Amino acid sequence: MNPARRLVLLCCALWAGRGMAGEIPTIRELQVQATAEPFKPVEVRARGIVTWIDPTEGKFFQMQDDSGGGVQVSFTNIDWPLVGDTIEVSGILERGPYAPVISQASFVHKGKGTLPKPANSSGGGLVNGEYNGELVDVHGFVRSAEMVSPTTFSAVLSSGSARVTVRVSNAPDLKPEELIAAQVYVTGVPVPVRARGGLRQLVDIHVLAPRRSFFNVLKHEESDPWLGPVLPLRDAFQYRPGFRRGDRIRVRGEVIDQREDIAYINDGRNGIAVRGIEAAKLKRGEEVEAVGFPDIENFLPILSDAVFVSYPPEGNTVSPRPMSADALMDGLQHAAYVTVQGRLLDRMQTGGIVTLALNTPDGVFTAEMDSPARTIPDLEEGCTAELNGICLVSTDGSGSPASFKILLRGPESVRIVERASFFTVKRLLVMLSIALGSLAAVAIFAWFSTRRNLRLAAEMRERAAVTAERNRLARDLHDTLEQGLTGIHLQLHSIGKDDSDASPETRNHLDAANSLVRQCHAEMRSSIWNLRSVALEEFDLAGALERSARSLVLGSGIRVDLKRGAGAKLPPLIEDNLLRIGQEAITNAVKHASPSHLVIDLSINESRAILAVADDGSGIKEPAARGHFGLTGMHERAARIGGTLRILPNPAGGTIVTVEVPLPSRTRETRDEPERSPTDQDPRRRRPLRRP
Repeated sequence: MNPARRLVLLCCALWAGRGMAGEIPTIRELQVQATAEPFKPVEVRARGIVTWIDPTEGKFFQMQDDSGGGVQVSFTNIDWPLVGDTIEVSGILERGPYAPVISQASFVHKGKGTLPKPANSSGGGLVNGEYNGELVDVHGFVRSAEMVSPTTFSAVLSSGSARVTVRVSNAPDLKPEELIAAQVYVTGVPVPVRARGGLRQLVDIHVLAPRRSFFNVLKHEESDPWLGPVLPLRDAFQYRPGFRRGDRIRVRGEVIDQREDIAYINDGRNGIAVRGIEAAKLKRGEEVEAVGFPDIENFLPILSDAVFVSYPPEGNTVSPRPMSADALMDGLQHAAYVTVQGRLLDRMQTGGIVTLALNTPDGVFTAEMDSPARTIPDLEEGCTAELNGICLVSTDGSGSPASFKILLRGPESVRIVERASFFTVKRLLVMLSIALGSLAAVAIFAWFSTRRNLRLAAEMRERAAVTAERNRLARDLHDTLEQGLTGIHLQLHSIGKDDSDASPETRNHLDAANSLVRQCHAEMRSSIWNLRSVALEEFDLAGALERSARSLVLGSGIRVDLKRGAGAKLPPLIEDNLLRIGQEAITNAVKHASPSHLVIDLSINESRAILAVADDGSGIKEPAARGHFGLTGMHERAARIGGTLRILPNPAGGTIVTVEVPLPSRTRETRDEPERSPTDQDPRRRRPLRRP
């Protein structure tokens, strides 16, 4: 088992045994109990001597017993104990923010006692919590002092390797201004004043002395430093025989910059950092004298706890000294006012602080200012800038210079020596981002276009397959069933109407068959035309009309003549509708007019196309034609293509059906133009006409 844990368990066992026997545990045992795990606040009793109390601070006091343990007690009694009283308390033991405390306690006086012998402590031991709650002696030099209340004196001591704050109660006669740089020792109780509650880590302590007699002055400052010589800043931290840590020095210079409680002054040749409460009141360019303690902070010199006196400026303004980055890296120019150049790599803003990162042949350094960088014209990545400011050196763990930064007074401390080229890193990144974004957009567009094209190609293939099948069906129907029906119709028609040729019953059957054949023929022709024009797949318009006419009159003795005039290629829509109108006109003539001669006349010029179908049959009257279903469809088709349909008597007997269609300008412009290949046409349109 861990020895420390064994000790804790042993103390807890002893305390429990004493509690059962009615004995009072020591304060040290209570402290050990409060560190055991798990812990819950518990009622306890304790006995000790009061080592500190001040009614102006609150209802609590410090007590200590012979075990060497000390504890803070907050009480509820009406009366107050005095320093040196022996008391017995009963209260709640709690862990406290850092050290154990007894709260909600009541106490009983047990008489007067003798204060414990103070332990001889150092500042380092105090700030580490070594003597928490115990009466100690603290030796040191007064760095700063003030009266925080009419009766409470507070001073900061430089003790050992630390700075310790002491507070002396009931000391209205102490004069802070006379105690600066005095060597003193104080008897008091160190108590935590700040701690990280969640981790119970100590941050700061105060040493509390209960009265004036606990504060002793060993030696006052030997001479007034304001009457001593003004040291050049170069010599401020050099060796001087007989110089003590509590002695102060006097310096003079111009305030170059000021941040919080530190002022950076320069005498024209060297600079120094000076820390003091009054530093925040100084202004840049002000001539001042300062008296303070030479200290080392982070292995670098600083004049601490200084007081300042201002003087009228003498007219000589300090100018920055040009330095290279390599020269600033040696650490000899800490707090100096310098000028250095570098190429800007980046700039960042955190809160109100702007940080610039600059590159030089000797390395990279940073610069800081508390003004917006956007007020500096042409300040962008890649430019060469000249900076005027305070050089602050940073050191590593061994005290060697590691890097430096420049503390800028404002935008006026930056001058652009060379503007950045257009192709800065930032602009290149922006251009690259735009290019990548454009490529991504093109890739997405190409992907969607490819998908659409694939869908269109699939649809075109499907339509082509459907069209091919429809054409095949139309071709088969036309070449087989329709021609067969036409032949049957003609054969039935040739039988004649002589009643002696057949019985009435047979004649009725023949009439029914003839009607049925006509109806089937009309439906078949409509289906073929709806599927697609087979004739236009193999012939031009004139040839298609001639072929349709000859198939209708096959075996009837009707003569068919074709008159074809030269002309331009017709648009598919006009060509298809003219074919349907011509076929209907030929069919009507053969079925209803009993002609012996059919004439098909097609002429096309630059502005119009005219189709005429003439027969020498029995003719047709215009009013009846308007009501006929087939003729109505002819009129509708003519209107669809912007044409005019006329049905007139033929001077030679019979009827003339004429269709006149105006042609669009593109048709006129393509006169004598060679036919396009199928790939040049809309895939949804039919293939080009094949010339016989």
